[in-house]
Amino acid sequence: MSVTNPLADNSPTDHEDQSLVTRARSGDRKALEDLIQRHQRWIYNIAVRMLYHPQDAEDATQEILVKVMTRLSSFEDRSSFRTWLYRVVVNHLLNVKRGREEQKSISFSV
Repeated sequence: MSVTNPLADNSPTDHEDQSLVTRARSGDRKALEDLIQRHQRWIYNIAVRMLYHPQDAEDATQEILVKVMTRLSSFEDRSSFRTWLYRVVVNHLLNVKRGREEQKSISFSV
């Protein structure tokens, strides 16, 4: 029995991602759906590792995917799509964690 590592870099090639990004930007819904499906599990795995709770990771993953869909036009091709996506993911998750800490300090709960 072999177990595959969902974080292993057996990700789609940058060329495939670039093609999907170009098509998605031009209005191809199928390309956008394919792009999201290709990276959804990877995003979720990062979220679980940073937030520690599966439900929080699921919520964050959905929020991140909405961000990706609405901000795809800001991807400037200066790096690979996966690199750009990683920054979107990590920045969002850090903001989620920061928000949690602020709530704790405001509510004075232990």
